[in-house]
Amino acid sequence: PELLWADDYVELTAIKWEVLVVDEAHRLKNHNSKFAVNLRDRRFEFGNKILMTGTPIQNTMEELFALLSFAAPSQFIDIGEFMEKYGDMKSKERIDELHEEIRPYILRRLKEDVEKSVPPKEETLIEVELTVAQKQYYRALYEKNVKFLHKNKKKALDGPSLNNLAMQLRKCCNHLFLLNGIEEEFRAKQHKEGNKLSEGDLLVAASGKLVLLDKLLPRLKENGHRILMFSQFKIMLDVLQDYLHAREMKFERIDGSITGKQRQQAIDRFQAPSAEGKEQPFIMLLSTRAG
Repeated sequence: PELLWADDYVELTAIKWEVLVVDEAHRLKNHNSKFAVNLRDRRFEFGNKILMTGTPIQNTMEELFALLSFAAPSQFIDIGEFMEKYGDMKSKERIDELHEEIRPYILRRLKEDVEKSVPPKEETLIEVELTVAQKQYYRALYEKNVKFLHKNKKKALDGPSLNNLAMQLRKCCNHLFLLNGIEEEFRAKQHKEGNKLSEGDLLVAASGKLVLLDKLLPRLKENGHRILMFSQFKIMLDVLQDYLHAREMKFERIDGSITGKQRQQAIDRFQAPSAEGKEQPFIMLLSTRAG
C-alpha cells in the first residue's frame, strides 16, 4: 500500500489486476484520504476486490458506506440516501434491514467457526469500588480542586494535569500512581502515618482494581488457571509488573515496544507445557493494541 501513497502510483494502473486485497481495510473509511482517493482512480482495473477489516459494522454509518461504496460502487452510489435510510439506527427492524442489504458483500468469520476447540466465552463483569484515596483524588480532579491536587508541590507541573480531564479520571480509576506526582505523595503519607507496608501492599492500597486482583489471583493460581491481563494503558502494565514482582508471580509481557522474536519467545514460554520442577508463567500482561 505504501506505493499507492507515492506520486508515481499511476504506473500501477497500467496493469489489469485480477484481484485487489486490502488488509486493514478500515484505512479506506476516510473517503477523502490519499490512500482511498488513489485506489478509486478510474484508471485502475480490478477483477475482484477483497477488503479485510475487523469490525466494519461497529464503525459509523459514513465509514461503513465508504467501505461498501469502494467494494461495490454500482450498488452504493449516494451517501445521502444511505444515511437517510440507516443514519438513525433506533429500531431492530432497521438494523436487520441493513444486515440484509450488506449480507451479499460480507463474509463474516467468527472464532468459533475457525477453531472448534475453543470453548464458549463466559463473561463476568465485576464492579470494583475505588479506594478512599482514589475517591478523594477523583473528586478533586472532577471539581478541578487545584489546592488539593497541588498541595506540597513546588509548581503545578509536579502535580496531576487538568488537561484532558476524562483521561485523568480514567487514570485515577485504574491506579493512583498513574497520576503525575501522586506516587511520591502517597508513599510519604503512608510513612508519616507509620504504615509499614510492603511494596505489594502499598501498590494494592492505591487501587481498587488491585485490591480485587490481590484476592482473585492467588485463588485462580491455586486452581490451575492461566491469566491474560489486558490494559489500554501501557503505564498501567508497569504498575502491574511491579505488583507481580512484589507478589513473586511469574509473568510475561507483550506491548507495542516488544516486537518480533522477543514477542514470539514470550508467547512460547507462556504456552509451553509445564515441565517437572519448572514453573510456567502464570500471567501474560498485554496492552490492548499489541494483544
